[in-house]
Amino acid sequence: MTEQSKKIFSEYIEKKADYEKLGSLVSELLQKLLNDSENDSFEIGFRVKTEESLTGKLERKGDKYKCLKDITDILGARIITLFSDSVDRVGKIIEENFVIDWENSVDKRKNLKASEFGYLSVHYICSLPDNKGYPEELCGIRFEIQVRSALQHIWSEINHDIGYKSIFSLPRSCMRSFSKLASLMEIADEMACNLREDINSYIQEVHEKIAENHADDIEIDSISLKEYVKTNNHMKSFFQNITAECGIEVSFAKFDTLIFLHQLEWLGFTTLGDIQKMFERCNEIAMKYVHYTFDPLDLDIISSSAGLRFMFNAELIVRNESRERIEDFYSISIPEKEVCKRLADDLLTFKEKMAEL
Repeated sequence: MTEQSKKIFSEYIEKKADYEKLGSLVSELLQKLLNDSENDSFEIGFRVKTEESLTGKLERKGDKYKCLKDITDILGARIITLFSDSVDRVGKIIEENFVIDWENSVDKRKNLKASEFGYLSVHYICSLPDNKGYPEELCGIRFEIQVRSALQHIWSEINHDIGYKSIFSLPRSCMRSFSKLASLMEIADEMACNLREDINSYIQEVHEKIAENHADDIEIDSISLKEYVKTNNHMKSFFQNITAECGIEVSFAKFDTLIFLHQLEWLGFTTLGDIQKMFERCNEIAMKYVHYTFDPLDLDIISSSAGLRFMFNAELIVRNESRERIEDFYSISIPEKEVCKRLADDLLTFKEKMAEL
């Protein structure tokens, strides 16, 4: 190591605590900025270059640097987005909130030729603005922020492990496999974005059809069922009646649709129209069962998923299902046989009382 490199290393030891402090500050700031935005899921991390890593860098490229500040990646922060099209949105936030050293920043996506596949990531060389109240001793320090998608992060790890260190020594057959893997990663990134857009479009279509009561032909799935519970007029009216007659608020928190999908399959329902017809024929019985269940109880709030459960119970009564069949239906969501038997007894008791009225 040259004398100049030794001075740089000594400066690094002296100021390492500042870099750690800066890393924590930048990480917290990025977390706040992205939490306040409408970006997809993301992961943020940072690292300060180790003594071993800096020593290796100085031995390889020490002639390039006059002082520690010339090394722009002593501190490195990383943002991993779920989808590749979020990279640019995150990049815009970085550009608006940090001082960017454009000469040393690089968009790796633009470096590849049209016929090439490989590492796609955006690297910003940044510093804190000196007019925002940040510690003065930290504002002049440059650091790197890398932004890439989750799949590109996986590719980066693979690239670093088997490619970066030995790319020129790989045999041609391995190089071809390496390139194929890079292209597959890029295709997967693109398809993930397309899939998300397709799902969002489907959600919007289902939402509009349900709101307009034109959802008879929509197949039952986790998306359509959630939208139905949230927006269908029959469902809303049923919940409003529960609130008005029993004084119980209905919460539209997330619920596990998988069990309900299995129960709907048990009932032989395949479209939202089947659920709609159930509401039309079972609404009165379901409301009676609500009163039977909750009148003795002191509850302030129930989940919106309870609306389907009451309708299912009413449907079992309308179908005149046997005790065994009712227990079998309950066993879809309840593993304890004794609990299923007790619930079946309770439902049949209610059925008998209703017949007496």
